[in-house]
Amino acid sequence: MSAARDVLVVFGTVQRVMRAERVARDAGLDVDVRPVPRAISSECGMVLEVRAQEAARLDAVLADADLAPQAAYVRRGESWLPGSLASAPAVPARLARESTYGGCGAKLSQGLLGTILCGLPRLESPELIVGIEHADDAGVLRLTPDLALIHTVDFFPPIVDDPFSFGRIAAANALADVWAMGGEPLAGMNLVCFPLERHDRSVLKEILRGGLDALREAGAVLAGGHTIEGGELLYGMAVTGRVDPARMWRNDTGRAGDLLVLTRPLGTGAITTAARADLADPGHLARAIRSMATLNREAAEAARSIAPSAVTDVTGFGLAGHAAEMGRGAGLSVEIDLSALPLLPGARDAVASGLVPAGTAKNQASLADELEIDDDADPVLADLALDPQTSGGLLVACDGPAASRLCRRLPEAAVVGRLVDGPPGRVALRAGTPR
Repeated sequence: MSAARDVLVVFGTVQRVMRAERVARDAGLDVDVRPVPRAISSECGMVLEVRAQEAARLDAVLADADLAPQAAYVRRGESWLPGSLASAPAVPARLARESTYGGCGAKLSQGLLGTILCGLPRLESPELIVGIEHADDAGVLRLTPDLALIHTVDFFPPIVDDPFSFGRIAAANALADVWAMGGEPLAGMNLVCFPLERHDRSVLKEILRGGLDALREAGAVLAGGHTIEGGELLYGMAVTGRVDPARMWRNDTGRAGDLLVLTRPLGTGAITTAARADLADPGHLARAIRSMATLNREAAEAARSIAPSAVTDVTGFGLAGHAAEMGRGAGLSVEIDLSALPLLPGARDAVASGLVPAGTAKNQASLADELEIDDDADPVLADLALDPQTSGGLLVACDGPAASRLCRRLPEAAVVGRLVDGPPGRVALRAGTPR
């Protein structure tokens, strides 16, 4: 590939790629078609490549031809990051270095949050199917016997430096709550706190563009938002979805003996912590960014096919924390097999080097009365079970045959534990062979 062609455009089908190539060449653009790089996807296919200097013009040409791309990736060094044609030439800001916590690692700990909410009155309604007392991923309000609205909100400080990637990740994280409830996203509303004295307004534009990109892929619309000026950059979305109450998933309905399937590898907290210290391998960081920017829609569709008993998503409380919520609600204990944890490249090395997010200690402290770690457990893997994830995968409780089918359908998925009889919410991290 020519070094000058540093933007890849994904269309989904070879036919659309070839049509886009013809349209672009007719407009005098220097483009070419190449196989999808394995760094972006393991699936076969073709993508269009273009120089960053011509990316904005290609964007306009494709819009005139009604050929909206499925996604775009921009070369940063030797890695590929999610991006947009309109912003391809831009040099990323260094957003993640400005906050103590990044992404979902900024969440208040489970223990602290519990003490704050304790004693506050509940606003009850027979139509509120899921409220805050369930510690579930979203609230659910019944409208008719076969229709309910899902309400959720997520926002946080930057987890990565690139504005577009940050916006895409934050939106994907908010949308994930709807899929974790078995629903379909309908609309999102932007939530923004932006320090105008520190960043050019073009940074906010790219953050919002990244959020729009995730909404578009999810099949949802942007319904508005709210922006304020403040001292720290924060971005996220309030998302509304819909679900049939009879087909809704919850996180507290698992059964003893169910296996727990995690649909996406762990380690985003550790890798982005390494990146903030300029110690992350660029390829490992790019892989983590692509993971966080991936929607959970495909995972939810796969889970739907196996009729799970319970589902949640794994975010700031880490795998152990969210598994504890599942067990606590179901009146069961959880066993996690540390040797089975799927890990992002570079995650283990980051933790072994001491690059552990502050959120890991918060998560362990919150589970102090419920966490049991085998004496011979690998401490690195134990930390990764507590690693705060941003826009992580789904955690699906189901029987053994269903778990096997789900893992066959989702190549990155793995069985990481099980629900067992025992004290509600206890999480045992079982030792395994270090990897």
